[in-house]
Amino acid sequence: MKKFAAILLTVGLSSALLCGCGKETKTEQSLTLPPAAPTAAVSDATTQAATQPVTLDAEGKVAPSWFDDAVFVGDSITTTLDYLCGEDPGLLGNAQFVCADSLSYHNAQWDLNDENAVHPQYRGETVLAERAAELTGASKMFILMGINDVDTYGVEDTMDSLKEFVRKILTHSPNVQLYFQSTTPMITDLETDILNNEIIREFDGQLQAYCNENGYHYIDLYHQMCDDTGALRDDYCVDPDADGVHFTDEACIIWANYLKTAVAG
Repeated sequence: MKKFAAILLTVGLSSALLCGCGKETKTEQSLTLPPAAPTAAVSDATTQAATQPVTLDAEGKVAPSWFDDAVFVGDSITTTLDYLCGEDPGLLGNAQFVCADSLSYHNAQWDLNDENAVHPQYRGETVLAERAAELTGASKMFILMGINDVDTYGVEDTMDSLKEFVRKILTHSPNVQLYFQSTTPMITDLETDILNNEIIREFDGQLQAYCNENGYHYIDLYHQMCDDTGALRDDYCVDPDADGVHFTDEACIIWANYLKTAVAG
C-alpha cells in the first residue's frame, strides 16, 4: 500500500503540474509508425570519454550494478521509476535519481529563487538538475524530459533549450556520459492538437539526430511502450483519466530491463 500510495501521489502532483495538457481537441492518430530507432547510437564525432567494456549475462544484459554510477534526471515519469527502484535494487542497482514533477528543459534552467521554478531536491536541498552528475559523483547521466516542453514551446524551441541544458551539464561535469531516453507516448484519448504522439515522435527524431551528431547515447524507449498505433499501451498507463502518460509498475520493470539491454548495444 505504501508503494501504491506513493505512485498515486506522484500521478496526482503531475496531473496538476503538467504544462499545457489541454484536452479540448483530439487529434487523429496515424496508424503508420516510423521504424524503431537504434539504441545507444554514438557518432564518430563524440567528445565524451570512451565507453568501458561491460560484461553481459546470457540474455545480453548488463548487471544492475552497471548503474551504480548513474544518475537519472527527469520529470514525474522518471519519479515513478525512482520509487520502484528504491524498493528493488535488483532493477538498476544503486542508481541515483534527481527528479521533480513537471521538470522540463525550460524550467530546469530557471533561477533557484524563481517563485514559479520547478527544481529537484538532493539530500534535502533544492538543486539545479544540470548539476546532478556533479553532486552525486555519477559518471553516467540518463535524461528523460520533453513532455512538459513541446506542448507549450514547440519542438524547435524545446530542442534549443535542450542544447543549452547540455551545455550547462558539461560545464559542471565535462566527462559525464550522456544517455538520452526518447520521450515516451501518451494514450490516444488524451491527445490534443498541441500535444500528441505525432509531435512526440517528431521531437524524438530531432533528439536522435542531435545525439548522433554529438556522440551522445540515444535510447529508443518510445517503441518499448507503444502499441501498434503508436500510442501508450493501455495496460502500461496508470493515469488514463488524468494525463495519460505515466507508467504502471509493470511498465517500469519493462523499462528498467530494457535499459540493461540498450546500454549493452
